[in-house]
Amino acid sequence: MRNSLFWRIGTAALVVGSIVYTVTANLGKRKKEEEEESDNVLPEYRRVFDANPIVPDGWTFATVWSTIYAGTTAYTVHQALPSQQNNPRYRNALPWLATSYVLNAVFGRLFSDPRQTSMIGSDLVTKASLPVALALHQQLEIGKTPVGSPEQYLRIPFSLYAGWLTTASVVGTPNLLLNLEVWKPEPRRDTPVFVGVLGATTAVAYAVARRLNDPYYLLPFVAGFAGIATKQYGRNNAVALTAAVCSLAVGGMAVRWVPGGTFKPLKRQVEEVDPDAEDELWWEELESQNPDSESYSYTSI
Repeated sequence: MRNSLFWRIGTAALVVGSIVYTVTANLGKRKKEEEEESDNVLPEYRRVFDANPIVPDGWTFATVWSTIYAGTTAYTVHQALPSQQNNPRYRNALPWLATSYVLNAVFGRLFSDPRQTSMIGSDLVTKASLPVALALHQQLEIGKTPVGSPEQYLRIPFSLYAGWLTTASVVGTPNLLLNLEVWKPEPRRDTPVFVGVLGATTAVAYAVARRLNDPYYLLPFVAGFAGIATKQYGRNNAVALTAAVCSLAVGGMAVRWVPGGTFKPLKRQVEEVDPDAEDELWWEELESQNPDSESYSYTSI
């Protein structure tokens, strides 16, 4: 038990350290003329992001990541409490949580480096983080096992994390192709392609959320599409309009399903009871419900 507690506390420290490092990694590396920008992105990255019409506006990243990081920090504290030492979901999720935030720190290191190789690496790390986040989602049994408070709320950041990494993997692919010099932007040619990508991403988001039985997975897509719409308004109105429609569509799904927390009923675990013991319990319960039963006899009728 002490060994388990050691690893849980160690993982909590790793996660918090990874978050702090990633948030602060490139604060001192921006050029002075860029300091008025609110997205905290190096100029080299911003040029790539501006060339890609499906990268969301800066406010989206700040909103989504701050929510994920705050919720994950609360989770790491809770999972390290002595009262949670026998929680099988927390135990099974531990290695995936640690792996996720090691990758998060690697991303933070690469994202603070303006070299092209680091820009390529940061996108590859994002894509590598997605299957790990989905594995973490599964080990927490989100959408599979009903749990009480506060665990049911502390699982939400990992739904958002999986959804956001899916979004980032899609919107980051043109960045990767641009850095690899495979794609050269041409708005007239590219706009129909990106409109199709946004529509396909909406369909995939719904399908995966249904598969995971987790409507919270949809919420980062709402923010991501909205961020694309606000950024492209006045630049590429076809992409902006499509992104706005996609955001409203996914938002409608979220309004429909998020309050219930699932798309379909969860199966509750049924304890196995010995048949003979069950019969004895039934007779005891029956007799306890009729305390006057012994005061009557067949001779008194």
